[in-house]
This record gives sequence, structure tokens and C-alpha cells, in this order.
Amino acid sequence: MSEPSPVSFFDSWSTYQKVVAGDYMFHREIGAALSRSLHGQFGGRSFSVLDLGCGDAATLAPLLEGLAVRRYRGVDLSESALTLAAENLKVLSCPVELTHGDILAALADDVIYDVIYSSFALHHLPTAQKAEFFRLAAPRLDRGGLLLLVDVVREEDETLDVYHQRYCEWLRGRFSALSGDEKDLICDHIVNNDLPDPCSVLQAQARAAGLQVASRSTQFGWHRLLSFTRA
Repeated sequence: MSEPSPVSFFDSWSTYQKVVAGDYMFHREIGAALSRSLHGQFGGRSFSVLDLGCGDAATLAPLLEGLAVRRYRGVDLSESALTLAAENLKVLSCPVELTHGDILAALADDVIYDVIYSSFALHHLPTAQKAEFFRLAAPRLDRGGLLLLVDVVREEDETLDVYHQRYCEWLRGRFSALSGDEKDLICDHIVNNDLPDPCSVLQAQARAAGLQVASRSTQFGWHRLLSFTRA
């Protein structure tokens, strides 16, 4: 994620806040599934979290509140996002570390985590870099831990151009609280920055890295929660 455009998009954050508030990308439903996964895997057991492309952490922080989080580290390219994340993460009682940086670089150290989480970030990477993400993430994940990905994926029969066209048409009809200019901003971001792959590609890359599918993916249109664990 070295391109500047996703960062510039985040700096127009009021638009994305409308998207989240309207649940247009199913943040609420996916969040409920994510909460079930965390409770089911860890229960009252303590765990550490690496949040890659954490943004303002506004959707994850409430899900972690009340769980036995031992340590949280968030990584993002947007400094303005990290400033907001610092406030939103005050609900956690554990040590919080926020890093301004690239998600692949954040996986280059030798720290092991119980949860590696990334939400709507991986689709900005080309296919080869997604494979690198899985290759780097696998040894950073403790046995019994979870790699949790919330993201958009293409349908198996969709080309990238067709995905861009269909998603933007769907967006313009669904994101009713947004102005025409705001919809144009998001569609411009999608066409110039979004590179989602089909779910089968991500699963194959994860398996090649030594991971296995932990549970059936939660799906809302193009929006998925994918869960992996160490093989």
C-alpha cells in the first residue's frame, strides 16, 4: 500500500463516516460475525492484535472492548487516521501502539500475534503483493490464532473492469445519504485504486503460505469476512 490515493481518500473521512453510519458496506453485519469469531476462538483467554490498515479503528474498537486484549498494534499510512484511532482506542485497557507505515513492512519483524486483522485494505494490493501478504503474515500468527480479513472480493467470473462498473452502479443506487459529488469521489477512488481478487485466489494464496480456512466466509454481496488459521 504505497500509493498515495487511498491516504488522500481517508483525508475526506466525513464521506466514509457516512458510508459506515448508513451500513452501506455491511459494517454492522460483518462486525457481528467478527465478534462471534473472536468470542468463539478466545472466550476469556487473553490475546494480542495486529490491525493492518487500521484507519480510525472506529469499527473494531467497540468489538474489542470487554475482551481480554493483551496488546493492540495498529498500522496505517494515514496520520490523520491514526490521530482518530488514538481516541477511539481509549476504550481498551491494554497497551496500544500506533504505527505510521505500510502493512507489508509491518509484517517484516519477528513479533507473533494471536489475531492479525485487516479491514478493507488488502484489495489495494496487486495480486502478487496479496500473496506476499499471506506469506509474511503466516509466520507472524500464533498457532490457535486467527487471520481475519474484511474486504471486497470479485465474483469468480468478473473481470476487474466489470467489477468496477458493477460496484459503482450498485453504489450509486445504494449510498443514498451521499451527494453526487461524494459518490463520484468514491467511484474515482475505486476505479483508480481497488484491485480485488476472487475469493478463490485469496484462499489459494493463504493455503500456499501455510494457512487454512478457519470457517466459512461471511458474505454480503462483494463484501466478505474471511478467517484463516495456522495449518
